[in-house]
Amino acid sequence: MSASSPTPSPGETIEELQARLLAERKRHHDEFRQFAYAVSHDLREPIRMIASYTQLLERRYAEKLDPDGAEFINYITDATQRMDRLLADLLTYSHQFVPLDQPSQTVAPEGALQGALLMLDAPIRESGAKITNDPLPDIPFDFAQLTQLFRQLIANAITFRGENPPQIHVSATDTGEAIQFSVRDNGIGIDPRFHEQIFGVFKRLHGRDLPGTGIGLAIAKRIVEQRGGRIWVESEPGAGATFHFTVLH
Repeated sequence: MSASSPTPSPGETIEELQARLLAERKRHHDEFRQFAYAVSHDLREPIRMIASYTQLLERRYAEKLDPDGAEFINYITDATQRMDRLLADLLTYSHQFVPLDQPSQTVAPEGALQGALLMLDAPIRESGAKITNDPLPDIPFDFAQLTQLFRQLIANAITFRGENPPQIHVSATDTGEAIQFSVRDNGIGIDPRFHEQIFGVFKRLHGRDLPGTGIGLAIAKRIVEQRGGRIWVESEPGAGATFHFTVLH
């Protein structure tokens, strides 16, 4: 046994040790979620105040501002909007911790997919995206998290689209040990050098050229790995991308 391996306290059985470690992990998860919520909530309030007073300045003193002043206000407004979206995504990320004692439920992925499409109605209409899917088997998962997972992957495909309207297809294959879902698009593609990097928090390959906070795929990764699965991408620049994730039986 390594020096870092947990050992039972005097008189403690292995079962009691496992129960104690499970309770400790759950406590850490709960504390992290509470901390993340408090930070996101407390930081968003002053950001909204800055945005409100900036709008007030613009309305009251627009005629007195020179072009530079108007440009500065636009910079402030843009920065506060980006920060608010960033904190909202951080809050979403923190909510993806699954309670360790939460039992799995059987859910219908096609219902979760339709829920995700409703949430993305505006960008789908704006981009002219077409989303199709094969029949998807029921799986043990959390419905809200599966909806969030589909939302992140489809939103990513819409954001990183090419010149043509997005064509996105969702399919699933039973590999024996797991159900492997695939979300394929016809977007701009991803250089293989960055296939791992894109799943990190705040990892953006295109800077501010495209919208987003760099947390969407990290949220997707968190959801999948919390359920014991894995997520990866197959892609080449200019050839679209296919994101795969597995769900254990």
